[in-house]
Amino acid sequence: MTTKAGHVKPDTCANCGAALDGAYCAECGQSREDIRRPAWSLVTDTLDGLFSWDGRILTTFRQLYTRPGRVARDYVDGKRQSFTPPVRLYIIASLIFFAAIAFSGVRIVAVETTTSADGAPSIFVTIFQRPRDGQAQTLSPEDQAIVIDRAREQGVSDFWNDTALDAMNHPEMLEERASAASSQALILMVFVFALMSLILHPRRKLIEHTIHALYFHAAFLLPLAALVVFAVFIPLPAWAGITVLVTAILTSNAAVTLYDRGFYASSWFGAILRSVLICMGYVTSAVFVAIGLIFVSTL
Repeated sequence: MTTKAGHVKPDTCANCGAALDGAYCAECGQSREDIRRPAWSLVTDTLDGLFSWDGRILTTFRQLYTRPGRVARDYVDGKRQSFTPPVRLYIIASLIFFAAIAFSGVRIVAVETTTSADGAPSIFVTIFQRPRDGQAQTLSPEDQAIVIDRAREQGVSDFWNDTALDAMNHPEMLEERASAASSQALILMVFVFALMSLILHPRRKLIEHTIHALYFHAAFLLPLAALVVFAVFIPLPAWAGITVLVTAILTSNAAVTLYDRGFYASSWFGAILRSVLICMGYVTSAVFVAIGLIFVSTL
């Protein structure tokens, strides 16, 4: 067999020596494709392997929402050819999430320094805020000393005082570092979810919980991106903001319940009880991960 470039395709596998009768070796699975191609093909092959749009991606995403928990269950049970693998789908979803955050300009971690009406300087570190208008406001050395002295009087450790000092001097740098570290924080939450599922379903193997967690987060990240951008850029009165927050919490809890039932075949009572425990543990872990994100940003 001859390729377009004139190379003769082998009749035996270059990897194991088995006879070839198709595009892939029946013994080891290696492709018979000739590697002697333009160097750019290494990049395109990698991207194609990661983002190949073969119809399964949209099908998998659709079924994540219409059959919660069942995609992961079917994948674990062996029906893998019908769905996009969980790691690939999670990477695609996370890239969409961070692209939405980046293009909208939302600051994942935001550092603000202000001076109150009575002249007292303060520093605030929050998450998911609007893009900054103009240059970051910094405090004078005298105001910084006031902030640090007040923190020490309240028993704040020297480590956090040094962190606050770094944030007051270089707020934009800290925000950029936090944004860069957020992808690692997000994958950490996937494993937190998997470990909590393992504790609540100890008879299942960790690999099953990990697949379940990856598919759950792939479905979770897309509406989360839309919610974050909406909440940041659409001004809402206090009552409407609280309503949106409560609705988001209840929806997340319901999603965990449905995914638990779909993947583990749980009863309604067991799924609801576990969803409450998982959501409480997840939120608590997210707080510590957020603190860790700020910590990493100061290194």
